[in-house]
Amino acid sequence: GAKRPSFFTGTLNSDIQRCLLFLARRGYPYATAEAEFVPNVDRQRLGIVLHVDLGPEVKVQSVKVTGIPSALEEQPGGALSVREGDRFVDQHVADTVASLQRLLHGAGYARAQTVPKVKWDDSTHVSVNFRVTPGAAYVFGDIIVTGADEDLVPLIQRVVPTRRGTPYSPTVIEDAEKNLLVLGLFRQVRVAIEDAAPDTLDVKVEVVMRETRTVEAALRYWTDAQFQGGARWMHRNLFRRGRGAAVTVFSSKFEQLANFSAWWPAVVGPRSRAVGTIGVDNEVEDSYEALSSGVSMSLRYTPSLLTTLRVGVSIEDVEVIEKSDDFDSFDGQDGLLSALLLNAETIDTDDPITPTRGTSSRVSVEWAPNGSISEHHFISVLASGQAYLPLPIRSVLALRLAVGLAEPTGSTLELLPNKRFYSGGASSMRGFNRRKLGPLDSSGAALGGEAKLESSVELRFPLFWRFRGTGFVDAGQVWPTVDLMTTANIEVAVGTGVWLETIVGPLRTDFAYRLTDFQPSEPQSIWHFSIGPAF
Repeated sequence: GAKRPSFFTGTLNSDIQRCLLFLARRGYPYATAEAEFVPNVDRQRLGIVLHVDLGPEVKVQSVKVTGIPSALEEQPGGALSVREGDRFVDQHVADTVASLQRLLHGAGYARAQTVPKVKWDDSTHVSVNFRVTPGAAYVFGDIIVTGADEDLVPLIQRVVPTRRGTPYSPTVIEDAEKNLLVLGLFRQVRVAIEDAAPDTLDVKVEVVMRETRTVEAALRYWTDAQFQGGARWMHRNLFRRGRGAAVTVFSSKFEQLANFSAWWPAVVGPRSRAVGTIGVDNEVEDSYEALSSGVSMSLRYTPSLLTTLRVGVSIEDVEVIEKSDDFDSFDGQDGLLSALLLNAETIDTDDPITPTRGTSSRVSVEWAPNGSISEHHFISVLASGQAYLPLPIRSVLALRLAVGLAEPTGSTLELLPNKRFYSGGASSMRGFNRRKLGPLDSSGAALGGEAKLESSVELRFPLFWRFRGTGFVDAGQVWPTVDLMTTANIEVAVGTGVWLETIVGPLRTDFAYRLTDFQPSEPQSIWHFSIGPAF
């Protein structure tokens, strides 16, 4: 074991002074502290006990705010953290100054100053006077942009939520920075104010451009999908004024897709974006093949940097080939599919790949209503949530819950195979191979279902170097129809895993063992290998 530090009287004296300063700032300026030494001669160690006498506390005799503009005289009451009769605390004074400054700035007094004055009435009572110098009430002037391409200046000026002559408000500056970041065009954004006249402030926007063109390519292998490859070309300003486009191609054993998408920022508001996509998607599974080609239009709105909402409509032509010999519900499902789409996502975690604290949630709704230009009618809802709780010794408790419900409507009797729910795999219920949890045909091919439940509890802890260990419990099931949902046949698996942290995320291997056996045709234990955490 490491040796304990030697004792120095100077260090102890500094500690005592810090303790007394801590107490003085909280209303006990007369506190005293004495050190009692408890030596252990045999072990050559010294224990120290600090005996603290708080002494009399100092209270607030009176509180005043002077110099406040007449239009705001009725409002400071709620801003005062310092109150008569309370113990005098330095932080309460600082909080009151900050509250008064916010009040003044919000009323347009951009250069206001608030200075606290403390007067001793006697040895245990003080009077506090907050002297306000409001200055002039300002209005906004011009919006000055530097660092941006010339064609982007009108876009930047449009998403800054103010116009010349409107009263100054600090929320405008805060909202402007967020609006500019949402555009995705800039690496850095700085928004500030500068004096343009005795009562006018210009908004100065400084940005650092991102690369407008990017090309991404990836090749990976994992036990679920085996080899996968993909590429994406994107131009963030192809059509000028922030209107960009992207081409994406992807191929694996189970899916091949290609699409072209284009977007138009700030369509109905500074944080909105219209997106149009045209593409083709081919799914190749053991029980079916589904070729979908079509277009979609959506409107994305970002109310905050943590939350994204999407509303849209899609029109697809779907061709289905049934490959299962003992299941005929995939027959005759070719035709047009028109659906309304709604997605909501909130991510409030400390890391996008391997979070250690925070929460995230997602809800997706797809509705092909009766009477629409569609040969398929259904409604589908999928909701999921994750939570990450930090524990001692750099450990993390990760929780996940996902619920999916879908139902055909109108004249439609069966869901399309690519609109059903499936479960099982390295990033799903790890007690099963990919898509092997739930209804299967006689050859073991997945048929999917109308209802799904998945849940996971995982403890993540450090091992050595860049290695981390996990222990988890996964549970879940897929039911053919919603009315067959029951907790009686939920599968449960326990397991352990090892991570190797890399710059592209953790390389992960998991071993899972099923505690239940409602599907005896599937193996009782299984290994998974993948990149990235399970959730």
